[in-house]
Formats: sequence, structure tokens, C-alpha cells
Amino acid sequence: MAFAPRAARTTLKALSVVAPPLAAELGFRLWRHLGTPESVRAHDADVHARAERGILDLAGTPVTTYTWGDGPEVVLLVHGWRSRASRFSAVVRELESPGRTIVAFDAPGNGDSAGNRVTVLEYAQVIARLSARYGGFDTIVAHSFGVLATFLAVREGALAGRIVSISGVHDVDEIMDEFTRLAGLTGRARTGLRSRIERRTFPQVPDIWRRFVAELDPADTRTPVLVVHDSRDPVVDPRQSELIAEAHNGPTRVISTDGLGHVRILSDAAVLGEIARFADAPSADGRREPLVVDRL
Repeated sequence: MAFAPRAARTTLKALSVVAPPLAAELGFRLWRHLGTPESVRAHDADVHARAERGILDLAGTPVTTYTWGDGPEVVLLVHGWRSRASRFSAVVRELESPGRTIVAFDAPGNGDSAGNRVTVLEYAQVIARLSARYGGFDTIVAHSFGVLATFLAVREGALAGRIVSISGVHDVDEIMDEFTRLAGLTGRARTGLRSRIERRTFPQVPDIWRRFVAELDPADTRTPVLVVHDSRDPVVDPRQSELIAEAHNGPTRVISTDGLGHVRILSDAAVLGEIARFADAPSADGRREPLVVDRL
């Protein structure tokens, strides 16, 4: 997710009224800006340090990868916007076992990877490349923006036996709406930003607003999906996870938490236990059960 500092919001809000094209241009530059990569936090450092590191070349950009373990079951972790793989340290601790290999990466411009910008397509390309390397994943655990990239990658060919969506973004329109709200962009400035994203970031991609959604093929009735979101998430509207769950035609379970926010949900003991049970569960029979929201 992209966020605008307070000073930028004040400027863009005023420019949206008096100079919409300039506001749109400045908004576009802010939209693409990732800022300084996040450092490894102290309580994630031990897990981060013991990972086996590697490099995946993505069209000339070195992407840092991490692995824990060497078992036959493979789990992929996909971090969110302006984040890094080490944010999953609690998930790694929970899922580690002799029978598993846990894989993660820092997206371009994030963590220890090179670059200063990234798109959902590049996230998805990394996932697809790692899927080919490992012969697919038994489970993918994704957070926030990483959820959108995961569903895109799997719908377009990456292999996953099951997916965990945490604080997930359903569509690019949601990101756009949230960014323009936080940035103070309105009216023609908002329309201009949308046009710039289409023309400059994805010039060869028709109708990005329909393609970039956290949905699998409607014919997929077998892939189990666990959807977890906090009811008071200040970053991604919980309705986004509702849309993810409603769109999936396979086995789906929804868990709602209260008071864990957008990030602390990744280290909550009850949530971690549910993720582990989901990853350990036998293969589903493909039947679509009525959606039930469990509350932790």
C-alpha cells in the first residue's frame, strides 16, 4: 500500500483544486515511491539470520530469497507493500518442521532486494519463478498487497495447494481509492492519476482494474483458502477480505479478529495456530461449504 506524508497530502489537496494535472503528476510520483527499505526488527533478527539466502534475477534486478529447512513440503511466504520477508518471523517459527521447506523473498525495492519500485506484476513474476523452481507450493501464506499478487500469480499459472490470505487486498481499485483518499486527490486529479498508472506503469496491460484482483479461476472449486482479517484494520478495509472470500468457489474459511490491526495479526498466537492447522490439514474434497466467519 502507498501512503502520503501529511505535508504531501496538504499540497496535493490544494493542487487538486487549482492545478489538477500537476496534482495528478505529483501523486503519480508519490504512488511509485517506496521510500527507504524497512530494516529487520530486533525480534525478527534470529529467524532472518538463520535463513539460507539466495538471489533470483528478475529481468536484471537481483531479488533476495530466503529458505528455512529442506523438507519435501514447500510453503511460500509473500509480504506486503513496503515490507520484507522478515516480518513473517513468527509464521516461520510456527510452521517450521523437518518435513517442510519454507521459502520467502523481498520484493524489488523492499528489504534486501535491489531496485526502488515494484508492481503487482513483478511480485507475481517472482512467485511464478519460485513456483517453477520448487515444482509448486503446498501452501502460500500472503499478507496485504502480497495477497493480491499471490492470487494473480496462481490464477495465471503458479501452483499452490492452498492459500492463506491475511489482511488481504482484493483489487487495485481498493489501493487506488485508499491512496487518493490519504493523498487528498480529488476530481480531475484522481482521474489523471488513474490514467497515468494505466499509461506509464502498465502500457501493455489491458484493463488492469479487472485483471489485478485477488480471485482464482471461477472453475477452481478445489483450492482451499483461509481468509484472516482484523475488524479494525486501519490500512486495508476488512470488506476487501469479504470480497476475496465471496469470489472463491472452492473451500473457504474466514476468520475475523478484533484489535490486532494490520501487522500484529502476523504474530498473534491464535492466528498462528489456525494457519498451522490449515497448512497441516488433509486435502479438501472440493465441496463449497456455506461461508462462516469465525471470530478469534
